[in-house]
Amino acid sequence: MENLITRSVKIQREGVSEEYQLKEKDHGDLVVYDISKEGHYLMTIAKDGSILFMNFNAPDPEREVFKLSFLNQFVEKIRSIS
Repeated sequence: MENLITRSVKIQREGVSEEYQLKEKDHGDLVVYDISKEGHYLMTIAKDGSILFMNFNAPDPEREVFKLSFLNQFVEKIRSIS
């Protein structure tokens, strides 16, 4: 596995722009993105938007990003940077 780059992205949540970190990782056959906020790991998604892992132990307010409307924003950001 190779860590490629970490980017900050802003996602709209309930009318407020919140900043998340996307850490791009290359596993050889698959490029994935770890999503975190303020040091809390939230989930890993593939470049095509497939959800590979969700951290259900994340703090309650942070789990809101697991909703489809927020996930779509992450997928759009990933597609725009790749």
